[in-house]
Amino acid sequence: MRVLFISSPVATHFLPMLPLVRALQAAGHEVLVTGQPDVTGPAEAAGLATVTYGDAFHYEDLCGGKGPRGPRPIEAVGRPPAQEIDGAAQMWRNHTPYHLPDYLELARDWQAELVVSDHMDFAAPIVGEVLGIPSVEHRWGVNPTSTSMLRMTLMWLGPLCGRLGLDSVPGPSLILDPAPPALRSTDAPEGRPIRPVPHTGGRTPWAYAASPGRRVAVALGGHTLELGGAPLLRRVVGVLERAGGVEAVVSAPPRFREAIGALPETMSYTDETAPGVLFPGADLVVHHGGAGSTLGAAALGIPQLILPQVGDQFIAGDKVADADAGISLDSAGLQNNDTHLTDAVRALLTDPGYRQGAASLRQQIGEMPGAAEAVGVLEDLVSHRTVRA
Repeated sequence: MRVLFISSPVATHFLPMLPLVRALQAAGHEVLVTGQPDVTGPAEAAGLATVTYGDAFHYEDLCGGKGPRGPRPIEAVGRPPAQEIDGAAQMWRNHTPYHLPDYLELARDWQAELVVSDHMDFAAPIVGEVLGIPSVEHRWGVNPTSTSMLRMTLMWLGPLCGRLGLDSVPGPSLILDPAPPALRSTDAPEGRPIRPVPHTGGRTPWAYAASPGRRVAVALGGHTLELGGAPLLRRVVGVLERAGGVEAVVSAPPRFREAIGALPETMSYTDETAPGVLFPGADLVVHHGGAGSTLGAAALGIPQLILPQVGDQFIAGDKVADADAGISLDSAGLQNNDTHLTDAVRALLTDPGYRQGAASLRQQIGEMPGAAEAVGVLEDLVSHRTVRA
């Protein structure tokens, strides 16, 4: 098969699809990745063939806040209402027309037989319908977009689809969902499970020196730091230092480290961001609720302290907390309070209930079908235009 991957222009929207890309290649299928530089850059770094359109998108510009000097979005506007989080799909719907003609031309010229995209790219199903090939939606994590909001979002693409000769706005032929049952949305279209794999970028896991029980990975995400997160990360480091006996690896690009400050002897900075490198061996992960971090920690069975800042990060925090696998501090008041942070860290490192909840998530994920099994499903889809049970 010749499989074209399209992603909305955020690297972390593409990376969850990488295990499926690798499985397709291992099965002898051809893969091509297209999108803006935000996506094709990481794809090229992974050794994949790419075609790039347009300029970098700079997703962080849409997240609010005032850049690295803050305030953070959560400090400026608080937790967004559920309808606003649900409605984020409309932003990506507005993005659809910009490169749709390019994607159509590429898929036609390359003779693609299948198109795969993340769940916030609405161009791929249109490409598939116009060319008469199946399209697959691969979610990147916990999906906050309800069925009703999705229908409303797609409705606005009707005129565009009409100009392409389509009678209606197409949806994907198949949805792949990497969220385990306890983290899965109950208000979104149902998908076929696919096991999430913590991204490693081909690198080996971090070597923790401390004995088990006090190892912590801190990864608040590049966008969090770009949007005023350095003081929050400094606060987290201080709380971990006062907890005593904690070894921590702190993910932060060098340009932010002066604002964060020097680390205690038991803590180390790293440029590394991949969950599959930072998280194995940790007893606690402190992160922002990004999909890669949430599912990465869940796949490894590690309790999570989630400090959400924007959008669906709050939904991820809610789901992990409801699964008794972590704690989510979902307001600026909670996140900026040393007492609340200290209590959360202490509970997550010592309360066996959180370890049990995290172990349950790991078991659920281990029982999900992997990417190699999904390849057979996709082969069926291309051969028979349907998925056999």
